[in-house]
Amino acid sequence: MMNMVLRSASLLLVIGLVGGADHTVGDHYTDLGHGLCRGPGGVNDKPNNMQAVEQTQAACEAACDSRREFDGFVDAKCVGYAYNPDANSGECILYGPKLDGKCSYWTASNEDDCIALGTCNLPNTASSEKECGFCQGKTTAKEEASCTTIGGTWNKNVWTKTGATWADADTPFTGESFPSTLIAGTTNEVDSKYNCYDIDTIDHLARCIGYAVDSSKNCTEAFTTVDVADRIEANCYKGCYFSPAPKGPKNPLVPHVGDIMLPGWSAAMSGECRGGVDFTDKVNGKYSNTAGANGKLTQTECADECIAEENCVGYAHSISWCIVYGRNLHVIADSNSPWVSDNHESTEISGTKVNKAYICVTDPPRTDPPRTDPPRATKSSTLPVFVVETSEMITTFLAVTVLSFMI
Repeated sequence: MMNMVLRSASLLLVIGLVGGADHTVGDHYTDLGHGLCRGPGGVNDKPNNMQAVEQTQAACEAACDSRREFDGFVDAKCVGYAYNPDANSGECILYGPKLDGKCSYWTASNEDDCIALGTCNLPNTASSEKECGFCQGKTTAKEEASCTTIGGTWNKNVWTKTGATWADADTPFTGESFPSTLIAGTTNEVDSKYNCYDIDTIDHLARCIGYAVDSSKNCTEAFTTVDVADRIEANCYKGCYFSPAPKGPKNPLVPHVGDIMLPGWSAAMSGECRGGVDFTDKVNGKYSNTAGANGKLTQTECADECIAEENCVGYAHSISWCIVYGRNLHVIADSNSPWVSDNHESTEISGTKVNKAYICVTDPPRTDPPRTDPPRATKSSTLPVFVVETSEMITTFLAVTVLSFMI
């Protein structure tokens, strides 16, 4: 019986040593609570990281501490860690920029981008293999997915890989690449055996930095005592630089499902509608993702809304949004309307901004084109008829006179 007790005590001691139960967390760390660490994008925003197993918490924390300062040109930095004593005999995850590994070409920040590096013969501006080619007769599409969306034929050109190589994270760690590099919270799993420890608890908030015009003021102190909601540019001291809070990564763009080619409209272009000579001007209009019969508007519903608006010159449509464009379309009288005003100077569509999630369709099929100028005033409704009839009489008189002269 005594031997069993001793063995049990020894086992608990081993678990404590491996799991870090006896470890005192450093004063420079803040325990954010249960759950894995997450970035500014919320509970699904996993930050860039490197992870190892069979680690004590003391070893895990020491590994992060050794990487607290930027590592020269590589800029690898640990901003915090998560630890679970029960997973894989002690699981340690360090978070921060470029901890996942490094590419032999400095331009790539993750493994996928590194392996994919290369050049295209035409166009030489292509930044990836999926952009290496052209959409026959439809120049607004810059990759195969968007070309297919608008019914085009993609002509693939030659992509030559650079031969870049990826070196994984330092042994015994394994890297995992993600866009976010800061810790903003946890997965909020109250029963999780993981705990998240953050070094800088305000690095994901808006900041006021630089030098104030008033030398008695310190830019960084502008937000020291204010609530998170008050960390705005207006409260940043004059002369200081306002740095907005970093955002989580955007969801990958989902290509448009494909133009249904409604009759009477011009051929769809790939991308968001834009104005100006270089297609960079946002066009005046309104947008919605709730005005459809079932919420999000179908392409047909989006097109119908444009036709219903006298001054509409075209629309943009994605699986989530409908935007209709034209003069004065931003004016929405009904405060309960599902449409949102989007006021800009440009009122004509001249091209598109590259975005495979959208198609841009112009020239709504109408009997009369949309007015661009106010109608001219007339003295009576019969005046235009009188003018037309008089013109026809004069034309007939001249034709008869000329014919008589010729005879």
